[in-house]
Amino acid sequence: MQKQMDMQAKAALVCAAVLTAISPMQLAAQEGPGPAEMVRPQERGGDRSRPGRPDDRPGRPGRNDGPSIFIEPNIDLSRKDRPDVDAPQFIMAELDGCVAQGVRLFIDCLRANHSSVMIRRLEACLQSETIPDDPRRVLPCLPPARPR
Repeated sequence: MQKQMDMQAKAALVCAAVLTAISPMQLAAQEGPGPAEMVRPQERGGDRSRPGRPDDRPGRPGRNDGPSIFIEPNIDLSRKDRPDVDAPQFIMAELDGCVAQGVRLFIDCLRANHSSVMIRRLEACLQSETIPDDPRRVLPCLPPARPR
């Protein structure tokens, strides 16, 4: 019973804090320009803005009454494309490297770059969990390369 009352008291405090924080923001948002401050588009020389939009907008470019903040996404266009790890050439290169290192199981060889679905697909196709002595037997089991 006491715990429930404590939770209700905390909830009431949080609600009061939120309402206290929101109230000044709502008041500032409600204080807008009056009808006398509205400017018709034809009075601005054919501006493309909507009719009835106030002329004195804070943050409008070219004005000195407040900061103009523009947030642009940070897109790195210089990064190189990641290799397609499911491409047949990539998988065959991995298998050749594993055979050269003495790794015999698909799971041990392909676990770093491939999903368990891909590994199980290869194992089911070859009906074995081990990499064959001739890795070219894996080629028919590989998915076709995706077009780019």
